[in-house]
Amino acid sequence: MRISTYEILLPLMDGDEEIKDRALLVNGLYGAYDVVAKGEAEKISAGDFGALPLALRERLLRRGHLTQKNQAEELSDVKMLGRLHRMVHGRAVAGLTIMPTYDCNFRCPYCYEQHRLKKGQAWLEHTMSQKMAEAVFDALKDYKKHGCIIKECTLYGGEPLLAKNTTIVRQILAHCRAMGLEINVITNGYDLEAHLDSLSEYGCDWLQISLDGVGDMNNRRRIHKDGLPTYDRIMQNIELALQRGIGILLRVNVGRENFSHLEALVKDLRARGLIEKEEERAAEEQKLREAKGEGKTRRGKFSYYFRSVTDDRHPENNVTGQMIMEELLRIGFSPEEAMEHQLQYISLADTLRSLFRKEALPAYSPAFCGAEQGMFVVDPFGTIYPCWNVVALDKVEVGFMDVETRQFMLNLAKAKWRTRTADLMTACQSCPYVFICRGGCACHAFREHGSYFREHCGESRETFNFIAPRIAGEVWMKSRENELSLSLAEPLSRLSVAQREKLQTSSSSKEISEIAKAANLL
Repeated sequence: MRISTYEILLPLMDGDEEIKDRALLVNGLYGAYDVVAKGEAEKISAGDFGALPLALRERLLRRGHLTQKNQAEELSDVKMLGRLHRMVHGRAVAGLTIMPTYDCNFRCPYCYEQHRLKKGQAWLEHTMSQKMAEAVFDALKDYKKHGCIIKECTLYGGEPLLAKNTTIVRQILAHCRAMGLEINVITNGYDLEAHLDSLSEYGCDWLQISLDGVGDMNNRRRIHKDGLPTYDRIMQNIELALQRGIGILLRVNVGRENFSHLEALVKDLRARGLIEKEEERAAEEQKLREAKGEGKTRRGKFSYYFRSVTDDRHPENNVTGQMIMEELLRIGFSPEEAMEHQLQYISLADTLRSLFRKEALPAYSPAFCGAEQGMFVVDPFGTIYPCWNVVALDKVEVGFMDVETRQFMLNLAKAKWRTRTADLMTACQSCPYVFICRGGCACHAFREHGSYFREHCGESRETFNFIAPRIAGEVWMKSRENELSLSLAEPLSRLSVAQREKLQTSSSSKEISEIAKAANLL
């Protein structure tokens, strides 16, 4: 018997206060979260398993924290789960991002698409044709006929909502509605009013809009190409969109220059009534749900978050996610509020809260994002990229849109991106955070290692080690349940040797799916 290679020992927190007589055990492979007495955690860490009560020892073995398996056998579980996800989930899902144009009315100094400005004005201003858009959606229909799950379409750029793009944007939105796709847009919001009728008519779910501070601070960082002020117009458009029932996700890009201005922006959001109106909308939504079982309000949902940006040309201007968290705590956010408004923390906190409801087994996706799971980013010329962070870069495309045959013509690079997963990267395979970090961002890995197919740890450990003890503590304080989640170790233990062999070698998604369903892994 030994402690699992994938074990993480953490304190259990009540806000910022440690719960002194308890500790949190996390198994990053099996997704098991368990609370134990602090003295018991110390014995586990020291390998003194004989000193543990028998019932606890059996529980920790059943859950995967302690194991009879050697390291190679645990690694086999990592690879088997990764393969299962890739063969069943990964093959069935595709994400769609459409770029109507590379052109943009902003010249933000930290933009990672600066290289596109060197390709000439005619190239920059080219707008996707109606014929190209029709071909893209015809190709998607063919994918859906073959069982592929496509749920949403995101418009991206450049700036997708330039005033001159109203015709093609409207056509794309019409195609989305015809296919039943959710519509999302990433925009700077400056020309938003030109598109509000179309976005409202076709049911846009949300817009992501970026701001970097109040007034002149935003104008210096979110720079209009003609030198025009940007802040007030964007704020006006945000309110107009919310009144139309369109959700707004406000992203605040944070660097050294605006790091000390976060408090001023929050105060301005409150002074403009955006925070108060959102609180009123949320209360109305709750009443509607209680009365009708659904909560669609006339006003769109408003939320905001902070995100550290990476400026490769001026790394001295970069800040970390942890620095942003500390600043939010300093200006009066509670730990729970700070987690809800810091991008690196929001998704993980939501994932943990869902996991602790025990409605499903822990996720075992080895893929960090859509780039490794079939995402198509189609630019205005029909070139296909795996990720929106690499658009317009040479030799990174994974295919092109054949307008005549109305098919995605993909090259071998597309298949290679599907292998950029934590279960297949040597540095990740024996890491306790293997299904938590999942290899990190490929583009950050390229900056760090010169390859998209390496790992990027970033702040994953620090982020998880901050959030998990607090969310777990929040749940434990209410329930006093010591097994906070389900565990993958239990269904895996029910697999026979023959079933494991099939999961590791079969090329039939149907056969793999049937075995996994029988073991309650799906």
